[in-house]
Amino acid sequence: MNLEKYRRLFVDEATDHLVEMSRALTVLAEGRRAGERAEAVDTLFRMTHSIKGMAASLDYDSVSLLAHRLEDWLEPFRGEPSLPRAGLGLLYEAVRALEEMVAVVDETGATPPAREDLLARLAELLMPGAPERPSPPPERAASDLAPPPLPRSVRVRTEAIDRFLAGVGELVQRQSCLEALHRSAPSWELHREFGEALDGMARVFRALRRDVLDIRVTAVRRLFERLPRVAGELAQNLGKRVRVELTGEEVEADRAVLDHLDEPLLHLLRNAVDHGLELPEEREEASKNPVGRIRLSASSAAGRLRVRLEEDGRGIDVEAVRRRAIERGLLLEEVAEDLPPERIFEFIFEPGISTREEVTEVSGRGVGLDAVKRTIEELGGSVRVQSEPGCGTAFEIELPSMVALQRVLVLEVGGERVAIPVAPIESVLAVEEGHIERAGGDAFFDYKDEPIPLLDLAERLLLAPPPPGHQGNVVLLEARGFRLGLRVDRVLSDLEVFVREVPPALSRIKPLGGVAILPDGVPVFLLEVGSLVEDFV
Repeated sequence: MNLEKYRRLFVDEATDHLVEMSRALTVLAEGRRAGERAEAVDTLFRMTHSIKGMAASLDYDSVSLLAHRLEDWLEPFRGEPSLPRAGLGLLYEAVRALEEMVAVVDETGATPPAREDLLARLAELLMPGAPERPSPPPERAASDLAPPPLPRSVRVRTEAIDRFLAGVGELVQRQSCLEALHRSAPSWELHREFGEALDGMARVFRALRRDVLDIRVTAVRRLFERLPRVAGELAQNLGKRVRVELTGEEVEADRAVLDHLDEPLLHLLRNAVDHGLELPEEREEASKNPVGRIRLSASSAAGRLRVRLEEDGRGIDVEAVRRRAIERGLLLEEVAEDLPPERIFEFIFEPGISTREEVTEVSGRGVGLDAVKRTIEELGGSVRVQSEPGCGTAFEIELPSMVALQRVLVLEVGGERVAIPVAPIESVLAVEEGHIERAGGDAFFDYKDEPIPLLDLAERLLLAPPPPGHQGNVVLLEARGFRLGLRVDRVLSDLEVFVREVPPALSRIKPLGGVAILPDGVPVFLLEVGSLVEDFV
């Protein structure tokens, strides 16, 4: 028996079932209509039953036992529109525990350790005195129960897609070789036949590229689906109430982009519940709905994905952030007084900036806001914050919707070609040598009455300097809230290219961020703009 095949199937199916359980928990926590709540309880039972059976068939006894105990507890409530409040909290923990156990199976293939704590607490709930089984609910028509038909689909792992893309890149390189032969064909007839064959090959390549990229794309729903359950569980632990609204779940983006966004978005959500939303009594005193609202939305335009998380909580204390930035030596006091709130808010992304004295289990978990920003910028994106005292805070993330296919500017530097992402480029300028000022080994130029640091890219990459008298161009970038000019020999083209990972032997060398495959099949290094800016920030 191919155990790996069945292990993979178990992980995929169990993950889907746990997503359904998270959605059902959200329905129960938000107190929707009785019919929806009763259906949610049924869903919890069915998904738990399925996980139990699959785990037992593969001898994942600890998973099967926890699911079995959970199923036993849920069984009397089938068809009921509610669960005991204490049981709802335990359900949150059980679903999270099952997620962790399935992750262990996925990563190691081994049976996860048993969760004795949860098993014991579920056993207590199953002791005599538990609620009697209710009368069966009235039967519903089959048409009411039948879910809408789903599109036919198949699971494809990202690694397989990446191999497809690498193969397409190889084909493009082969095509370039054939084009060179085409140009040197000895006769007109052979030249014509070569041309027709190449045209056909180009059409096939374009279709293949489009199809492969379609496989990489998935809906943002994949990123959003577990967040309402996480927010609900955390709110319950903190004595708060929350409703999570999702919009734009159908927006599509590269799987790799969504995978990298998962942890940053989870941290922003936890911050929203822990730091942002007030307790119900505090909200009522402020004439607010006692149920806090978190709205998650996604949109896409011009190859860019925008994800926005906003809550209607207390807002950020701008003066507390200002004081903390001064204490940390990040801001001069005389400068701080003149900075508007939107500039002050940028300091919350600096390491060590926190306006809370205590570190809670929640606020101390996972990555910090500095790591959130770094992760997003490594993907060629940016994050902004808006806040109003007493009204709430919003974080808006913008980044390329595809990482396998990016728009880049190809540059000539020291006789070599390199590429940089188009997204952080503000302008391409011609700056004469006489307009460049030097101070203490650093170079600057004036742009709209602002001194901009100038980095000689050939010098930074240890390439040959341009010949004397060569003016070149300056590429003006903005990243991490900082402007920087890159001095280059010349700008060659603006292209959409395939991007591969840097070879492992070079992966730790900054500022190499990837390898871009140009239309002629030649690979060039894609520079990571954040690394270039780091030396100046």
